[in-house]
Amino acid sequence: MRSGKTYDVAVIGGGIAGCAAAYFLADRGLSVVLLEKGEIAG
Repeated sequence: MRSGKTYDVAVIGGGIAGCAAAYFLADRGLSVVLLEKGEIAG
């Protein structure tokens, strides 16, 4: 995954805690990328 885009925060893991963290960080205006090894987060 090389897009050349930069993010303020990288959240590793798309479980309930990772999804919640990504949501609240993005809600506060940060640019967030959520990385999950599986096909479905949650």
